[in-house]
Amino acid sequence: MGGKPKPLTDYMKMNFRKKEYFSRRGITLVELIISIFIFSIVLIGILTLSVSVMNSYHKASAAKMIKENAEYAFSLIAKDVRMGSIVSASVSEPGKELEVKRNRGGEVCYKFSDDNLKLSVCGSGCGSCSSDLIDLSGSFSHFSDNTGFYSKPTDADIAKDRGWAEINLNIVPDAGHEMEGDQINVQTIVSARDYGWEEL
Repeated sequence: MGGKPKPLTDYMKMNFRKKEYFSRRGITLVELIISIFIFSIVLIGILTLSVSVMNSYHKASAAKMIKENAEYAFSLIAKDVRMGSIVSASVSEPGKELEVKRNRGGEVCYKFSDDNLKLSVCGSGCGSCSSDLIDLSGSFSHFSDNTGFYSKPTDADIAKDRGWAEINLNIVPDAGHEMEGDQINVQTIVSARDYGWEEL
């Protein structure tokens, strides 16, 4: 009734032909689109991560450079204050200028400028500024309100009261760039070693 069963080799040949057909057919357009979509998602994730890492590196480098420049500027100011006598007085609120009479002659003025975002070294009376120690222009940052110099002048009277200077540097990101960098705070206080004896 059912006839003679096919030999086992015939079934094997048919299965082999099916496998050979499916292995040669390639990929469909839908599979190609899905593959490109998955690859694009992975690539976008890698690029986003790379950009984020590079931005973080550049922000950290810029903040480090500003901080190093600030520390260098503070060391120059501290040297002049220690070896000279302080002329300017600003005890109750931070002043934007610090005048120091150098022991080797002449006066020097250190000046914070909120307009052009610089800390500069100027001549006597804070007139002509020769060089910039810190320059924030183009950095999406600015000096905060409490940036400046607190100072007490050297007193040459009988009390021989030596002066001191406190330097506060606070740099904050501009509005709209709060995530571009962190706030930088550098502070130091220096007392003059010149008691004003040479003026007696």
